[in-house]
Amino acid sequence: MAQEPIHLNRTSRPATANNGTDPMTSTEIPTDDPDTWPDHLDAVTAAPRHHQVLWEDGRIRVLSVSVAPGETEPVHHHRWPSIFVIDRLVNLRDRDGAGRDIPLPLPATFEPPLTLRLPPQRLHYVQNLDTQPFHGIRIEFKCGWPTTP
Repeated sequence: MAQEPIHLNRTSRPATANNGTDPMTSTEIPTDDPDTWPDHLDAVTAAPRHHQVLWEDGRIRVLSVSVAPGETEPVHHHRWPSIFVIDRLVNLRDRDGAGRDIPLPLPATFEPPLTLRLPPQRLHYVQNLDTQPFHGIRIEFKCGWPTTP
């Protein structure tokens, strides 16, 4: 039986981020317009070890997202809305670019895969606090959410 996707509406707020290695170096995204977010902080460019392109065309990009046990991703953003299908959920901490916790609104129980509908995400990074790897597939919609005919 197919699970209904969970819809997340994260509030937009200015974020300041370090570059993932030096907490004294910061980068700001001062606008709510994802089209103006810096390309060098896109997930595939800023965190290529964790975001691998499986398919890309002018409308869709499909990423394999993985974070090994004990690992922390570099700071990055996701400029397009997406569907995130998580096939292995582990003990994670999601933080915004300034290092503040982003609550993960996950159900108390679910059967994998977990499907999330996400808006564009400002700067953030994920820490895997588990002994198991995290993995999911993220389908990004470059032209915004598809509309029904």
